[in-house]
Amino acid sequence: MKRLLFNFDIRKPDDKTCKIPYAILSLCVLIVSAYLCLVNLDYAALWHDEAPTALIGKNLLEQGDITGWDGRNLVGGTNGRTLNEELRDVLPPLMYVFSAAGISIFGPNEIGARVVHALIGILSLGFFYLLLHQHLARNPRLIFFIFLLVAWSPQLLLYFRQARYYAFMSFAIISGFYIYERYWRTKKPVYLATLTLILALSFFNHYVGGVVTVLSLAIWHLLFRARETTRKQWLAFLSCGFIVAALGLAYLICVAEVIGGGRSGFSAFSGLPVRGEYQGTISLFPLRIWICMRDLFTADWISWPVFLWFAGMLLFMGKRYRNPLTRYLRRSERSKHGEFFLQNTTDNDLQVATAGKIVLMGILFALFSAMLSVQPVWLHPFTDLRYYMGALPLLLTMKGVFAEWTWRKSKTAGIAVVAVLLFTSAGAAPFNMTNLLTREQTLGPHFFQFVREIHRPYRDSIREVSDYLLKHAKQDDLVYVSGFGNREALMVTIGHHVQFCCMLNEESPLPSAKIEALNAPLYFKKNSPEWIVVFGELQNRFWQRIKVKYTLAAKLDVYRYPTQRPELNFHAFTPLPPKYGVHILQRKKP
Repeated sequence: MKRLLFNFDIRKPDDKTCKIPYAILSLCVLIVSAYLCLVNLDYAALWHDEAPTALIGKNLLEQGDITGWDGRNLVGGTNGRTLNEELRDVLPPLMYVFSAAGISIFGPNEIGARVVHALIGILSLGFFYLLLHQHLARNPRLIFFIFLLVAWSPQLLLYFRQARYYAFMSFAIISGFYIYERYWRTKKPVYLATLTLILALSFFNHYVGGVVTVLSLAIWHLLFRARETTRKQWLAFLSCGFIVAALGLAYLICVAEVIGGGRSGFSAFSGLPVRGEYQGTISLFPLRIWICMRDLFTADWISWPVFLWFAGMLLFMGKRYRNPLTRYLRRSERSKHGEFFLQNTTDNDLQVATAGKIVLMGILFALFSAMLSVQPVWLHPFTDLRYYMGALPLLLTMKGVFAEWTWRKSKTAGIAVVAVLLFTSAGAAPFNMTNLLTREQTLGPHFFQFVREIHRPYRDSIREVSDYLLKHAKQDDLVYVSGFGNREALMVTIGHHVQFCCMLNEESPLPSAKIEALNAPLYFKKNSPEWIVVFGELQNRFWQRIKVKYTLAAKLDVYRYPTQRPELNFHAFTPLPPKYGVHILQRKKP
């Protein structure tokens, strides 16, 4: 059965008169998607994951090293935990290289930090189209439907517009899958060399994401190509894996100093407290899988009605072809009976079977990501889907197949299905995930909301605070902001004007001698800031303790949290009520 579903390739193209119009439409879709990726990239300030990418990218450009120290301020996560003893960042370096390239052209701003990542996102869409054509060449309309639903996915576009590892994660799994197939069909060594390079870069883009990309392709090969692989080809694949593993281990041990440096685990990297070990009744491993798969459905990455239809089609096909004649033909598919098999297989079956290859790769990527995730999933009612986003375009393939099937039944119904799946998140209803900022379900016309947001941006807390301090703070005033996220986001916008102090305490893993040599106000309780910025509620106990020395200079009526995060459960397409706001405290003059 698996050979029927996943080894039957459709390579004979349709008549060009049918193929060309859909190719032109797909090109138009790509052009619109490219515009939506690139327009107004400065529509929102960098949030707390993007900010260190921009800051360290700028440092790389100016100092030639992936360092957290820029001569004025130090970026290093909670208590400096993302830096090694040389103040070099221990996270994967490729995203810093991309931001540095953009900053060298557009300057140290939002556009410079994000533009190369957005371009990589566009490139990944180009490779996705090639991947679709590679597997579904006889079905140009199906290719168009799938490509439309992927390229105009507001969730995917939100990820592509981020100065982070997201765009290249998607690019790596898509291009890696495509080039792997090219190598298998042509046996040209240049494709294997290219695949090796992509897998290595994937690891340097995101450690877990790189391992997951390698594992997904490896399991795919073991499931469906192992019997046909010669000894020479096995040696070539193993050499490819050895090169990637050697480069990765060398970097982790010698440069990042992660292995052997006490930085393994979620808390060690993030500095965020993990309240005890997991004490649940369900084993942690299946719990990770369950939470990941559940959220993929509730976020509408996998539309549950479409999935049920897709799974039902596969089961129906399995039942249809489970007979002695089919088993005989499967064993002889390369013989003269192969043509008989093609003639007696419905086109719907072939579409589901060949598209299933792409969907399966997305499922493998999501499953391995869940298995290797270091998130303490038992502490939260959700999982951060950004760690899985490489699977998003592959999983959306199911929606395109369903749209094509519906179109064949009725063009009117097909148009309605495409509109609903493309412009809304109704495919997850009534199980849509809850937005953690508004406590409302994420059901909505997200495509139109996304287009409106990037053309009519609203003010965010980072920009409001930056504008205020640029106007009222003096050059080199000391500013204290609790929490690394907001502090590092402000470093991008006003780090040239003020200095951020009191970010380290005695528990910091950074060597004290190294920090003291910087001659900067980095240690807590050793410096008195001119300004204190409180994002959210000003706690009465804290205010009572400091009101003798500080006065409330301003209360900004803006929502405290960065609502431009890419995940739908953290994203707000319109301004949120400024609950609590942002408080700016100024030290009283003596």
